[in-house]
Amino acid sequence: MLPDTEMLFDAGRLIQWALQPRVHPVTKVEYQQLLDRYRDQMPFRERVQAICAGLGIEISAVGPMGIVLTATDDSIFAMTLTDYRRSGSADDRLIDGLILVAILATLYPHAQDLEEDTQVARPPIRVEDVEKTLRTLCEQLEVESQRQPDPSVQDLAVGLVEAWQAYRDRVATKTSSNGRAATGTTIQMIQRAFEMLERQACVTVVVRDGKKWYRPTWKYQVMVREASVVRLAEMVRKLVASEEK
Repeated sequence: MLPDTEMLFDAGRLIQWALQPRVHPVTKVEYQQLLDRYRDQMPFRERVQAICAGLGIEISAVGPMGIVLTATDDSIFAMTLTDYRRSGSADDRLIDGLILVAILATLYPHAQDLEEDTQVARPPIRVEDVEKTLRTLCEQLEVESQRQPDPSVQDLAVGLVEAWQAYRDRVATKTSSNGRAATGTTIQMIQRAFEMLERQACVTVVVRDGKKWYRPTWKYQVMVREASVVRLAEMVRKLVASEEK
């Protein structure tokens, strides 16, 4: 290979490693070597960044655990609604979005928590903790809706009104005729969200007394810190906090 061609090949290899959510440099020698080159060699770094830009990928962070890549909305790598749920009603999709925001608000109950050292392990949470956050949110929004019957423009813009009403009307848990947990309940939908986050290496599972707890990863904290969803999570935090006073 020509020198520049070889460098481009290596840049592509680094991006390939970074696109695998469960792979870390500490276990892959090549990934670690390419990561070191990215940090130390400006020409190599520029080529990696150029390829990422062409693919519609943003480099959100570079650290000991690897590179965090975030797809732009028009990138082929961007997750779509059908990637998360291939079928389901409009209410299902609204609830899915509300659950993902509530998971963030439950993992990081204070806005400043997202700014803490990413190497410090956060306390894990359970599915039931997110359910509690959302039921408290629904109760508080019900009170707010009685005080102010007409939803604010801001709430309508983010779809919060429709989402909380759909969640409020959905049962938390139900057993099917075969004794298994029924699909479509809020507990099952929260569990589904955590499973998706686990596949993307955004949370790790901790088992205590036979029950699953979920702890956010460095990747998750980096990805959500600059995302617009943080503003929605702060709204959820404030509403929940006002109910607890």
